[in-house]
Amino acid sequence: MKRFLLPLVFLSGVGLGGWLMPWTSTPLPEPEAVSQPAHHEDAMSADKVAADFFVSALPEQREIEDVVPLMGRLAFNAEKTHLVSARIAGRLDRIFAFEGAQVRQGQPLAALYSPEYISAQNELLLAHNTWRTLQASKATQELAQDAESTLQSARERMRVMGASEQDIAALEQSRRIHEHLLLRAPISGVVTQRNLDPGAFINLGDSFMSLADTSTLWFFGHVYEQDYQRIRQGQPLQLEVQALPDKRYSAHVDILSPTLDVETNTLRIRCLVVNDGTLRPDLFATAGLSVGKRQALLVPMDAVVRSQQMDFLIVETPDGHYRRRQVNVKPYSEGVAAVMEGLSANEKIVVRGATLLNQKLSGAI
Repeated sequence: MKRFLLPLVFLSGVGLGGWLMPWTSTPLPEPEAVSQPAHHEDAMSADKVAADFFVSALPEQREIEDVVPLMGRLAFNAEKTHLVSARIAGRLDRIFAFEGAQVRQGQPLAALYSPEYISAQNELLLAHNTWRTLQASKATQELAQDAESTLQSARERMRVMGASEQDIAALEQSRRIHEHLLLRAPISGVVTQRNLDPGAFINLGDSFMSLADTSTLWFFGHVYEQDYQRIRQGQPLQLEVQALPDKRYSAHVDILSPTLDVETNTLRIRCLVVNDGTLRPDLFATAGLSVGKRQALLVPMDAVVRSQQMDFLIVETPDGHYRRRQVNVKPYSEGVAAVMEGLSANEKIVVRGATLLNQKLSGAI
């Protein structure tokens, strides 16, 4: 390797991420024997480093929010999904709503032709005529009560079949038999699945459509086993979706799985998310669950070197050597990272020129 004899520039101080850090200059010693570094830690002496300039500084120690990261996907809230089923047998002559359609509670979804429904309408009209006749003839109270009971039973049979109060009132007023029973939406929501096509026959209890209320969704996330004991039901969190990077969504922990996933060593948790209409099931989402405060070391993001899915800092030792140290970091603010593990507060790190030093230490150049 060609050795460059370039001057090292040391500055007196610089502000990093909103605070002042003293930049310290260290005279370059003569080359000396270096002990074998530990795993994920490479070392070289200062006089072997060639760069236009570099700056060393101490990290800033600060109390920050202790946040457990979550990653996962959104899903329909199963507590607000409904199967639309037939209460009588018949033929689906028409379907009014298909997959993806937004429907309101009570909105007609399909028209069902059923001889049983036609028979029930006839019985209701007969009971209604009998009741009106007895009311007009001033029959005995016992006969009038019997006629009213028969009428109420005929109305109840219509309700059991799925007829609405409006359907029953319209029949009694118009006295016209309708061939089709309108199957209506039990909730407001979106059509997520349709099982039958127009013209299909359906039996009692068969479901032909699924609806979901999307005003709230479920977020299924995963946390590592070392973090799950700090999570409690009801804890609030803010959700972020990659497709909508400028928005935050309020959520809270709803359910914690009773068992760990043995393959990933993670615990599955379910969170309830308030949907303003922009979220969709199956979207990938991330969240930060605040579990208190903790001490962390803040460093410039430029000081962090990423290599082979790992994060490193270049640490300057008191004897003038430089070691590549694997650390656990996470973003803190714009241009600033928080070191959670792997660094002490009294250790200097290279905050300028770290990328070049990392290349030298790893043998890339």
